[in-house]
Amino acid sequence: MSTRVTLSPRDLAILRLLSWTPATTALLLRASCTFDGEPFAHERRLRERLQTLARAGFLRYWSSALSGGGLQNYYKLTPSGFRCLHGADAPEPPRAFFAEVSPSLFAHTFRLAEVIVQVLRATHARRVTIEGFYRENALVFQAGDFQVQPDSFFRLIASGKAFNVAFELDNSTASLDSHAPNSIRHKLMVYDAYQEQVLNEWRRNGKQWERPRFRVVFLTPTLLRAHHILSLAGATTQYPSRRLVYAAAFDTFVTDSDPLMAPLFLDHSGQWQALIDLHPTALFCKEPVRLERPNLSPLGKW
Repeated sequence: MSTRVTLSPRDLAILRLLSWTPATTALLLRASCTFDGEPFAHERRLRERLQTLARAGFLRYWSSALSGGGLQNYYKLTPSGFRCLHGADAPEPPRAFFAEVSPSLFAHTFRLAEVIVQVLRATHARRVTIEGFYRENALVFQAGDFQVQPDSFFRLIASGKAFNVAFELDNSTASLDSHAPNSIRHKLMVYDAYQEQVLNEWRRNGKQWERPRFRVVFLTPTLLRAHHILSLAGATTQYPSRRLVYAAAFDTFVTDSDPLMAPLFLDHSGQWQALIDLHPTALFCKEPVRLERPNLSPLGKW
């Protein structure tokens, strides 16, 4: 049974974040410093408001087990919540968008939610504008007969400059150097081909719009895995001087106090990079890294 509720700007901020990703109570509390109005002072007040929004039919929740024991709720929009946010005529996402998270996708979904909340907090702290966002599988990079869909995509504006960032969460289960559609090699080659495709179109049309550049950021379980991905990126790219792919350990990114502007990432040449670099001709004061290549297996796969 629904309850009539007047939505505040802070309520709309909650719904907007849940339109980007499912989120636990703890993640919503972390993100609340970016919401319009006062952040939630503690989790109890947040839980009370989430329960009110659930009774009003704007969101649903399920209980999930925590790694340290116990249960915590996570929240998703309902169709009513989605229409409230985007309008009655907006096309609805697939049914899975509103459904309980599959156990096989649980770890990936909430690691991605951590990344999204971290970016949201960092943009708020640094006064960076999120001009555009695409949730998981909502954006397709098509190059010829091949395509890849990033786990999330942000268009960020800082000091009048645009920074387009596609995030890929790697959990070390995908093959590195194979031609399977889900392999890292396949993703790297499609991203590389797509970047060249849109740049060629921009050149053919007399450079009449913003240069269509983006970065692909792999967040990995370990720094060694990041090194292996970057080594492969360097070996497969058509243009070695182009810094298309960055990589870092997942924990490094989600725990850093300045994840957008600090040089947390390596590129395929072993140079340190930041996602938002307002002075790209000035090198960061960090020694370059000699990337470790993975060992070749007898079958020729990494």
